[in-house]
Amino acid sequence: MDKKTVALVEQYAKSFVEVAIEKDQLAALQEETDAVLSVFQQTRLAKVLSSIAVSRDEKVKLVRLFQESSSVYMNNFLEVILQNEREAFLEVILKEVKAQMAIASNQHDAVVTTAVALTPNQKERILALISKKFGITVGKLIENIDEAILGGFIINVNNTVIDTSIQHQLQELKMNLK
Repeated sequence: MDKKTVALVEQYAKSFVEVAIEKDQLAALQEETDAVLSVFQQTRLAKVLSSIAVSRDEKVKLVRLFQESSSVYMNNFLEVILQNEREAFLEVILKEVKAQMAIASNQHDAVVTTAVALTPNQKERILALISKKFGITVGKLIENIDEAILGGFIINVNNTVIDTSIQHQLQELKMNLK
């Protein structure tokens, strides 16, 4: 994206987050944003909304489908997007909304990668570790299983990584032996 588009996306997101904070609807609108983004992830909606082969009327109909089950604040936001013909940027704007809401609420999603599934006790301990190390509240704990790390875990929160995996330790050992 060029600078002009990035500025546009940030402005839409900032305005929506400001309304969410002002109306004390941050948590509810975070859930709605996640729900809409999940539709984008499960479908090819982003490509359809940015396609020149799809008519504007069809794009408007697709976006209006979200309005049928959304709050008044999300409806107003989507209406502004439609009025300004920004539906091609809707997914990117909502991703930025999610990022700005995470900052505003100090609540970030945490991705934990392990070689085996975590037990409920391990999840609690990792959540406590994340809260202590990062000084944040964890929104969602997203668990990935990757047997290639052999053991330990990799935590990724807000673009910060803690890597205690055996694979990483072996790589460090290999580098030190050179």
